[in-house]
Amino acid sequence: MGDEDSIELFQQILDGKMEQYMQDCGRTFEEVKASSKIIYNPLEVNRFGNKYNIDFCTTDENVDDQDLIFFNSLVTEELNLRRLPINGNLMTRRNRLMPYLMLEQKLALLKEGISRTSEGKESALILIKQAIPCIMHLENRVGEKLITILLHLGATKFQNERHVVSLNDYMQRIQNIVQRQILGSFLRPKQWRFPTRNEGKEVRKF
Repeated sequence: MGDEDSIELFQQILDGKMEQYMQDCGRTFEEVKASSKIIYNPLEVNRFGNKYNIDFCTTDENVDDQDLIFFNSLVTEELNLRRLPINGNLMTRRNRLMPYLMLEQKLALLKEGISRTSEGKESALILIKQAIPCIMHLENRVGEKLITILLHLGATKFQNERHVVSLNDYMQRIQNIVQRQILGSFLRPKQWRFPTRNEGKEVRKF
């Protein structure tokens, strides 16, 4: 299959996905992207603290009430933009919106890939290079998840054995180990903080 045949095949695939998207949302991909304000970017370092990011953490005790109200309204507006149902609580609405944001990212990449392929192979290789940070991010997220699970299991065992709810003692011990043995030293400890929620009674999940 030649380059022109490949471009034509991918264009057909893109056209089919664009048509399906329009049937689901009642609007074209271009119309939605022109008005959409929400961000889907798992690579953003501060995605949990960015009220424009779909991954904004609404359960963090440090979240400002105004930011929570803004994010709640933003999710509703984005659902309305795509003509999707707006019923349900914030978590339900966020989960309803998420697949469409992921699909839109794939459509944008596919559209860009076709454009670059038509310009030449060297230009198309840029998309391959863009995949490298995604692979590294996946590795980091898997490692982060494993650590979170270990902290959660340890916290549950700590609470059950001592018949307590607060994780203050457990949290302090883990912090000392991470700050002074893993990330830093006794003389130069690092400023790592144990991820908790619900006033120090639960391990915050990522």
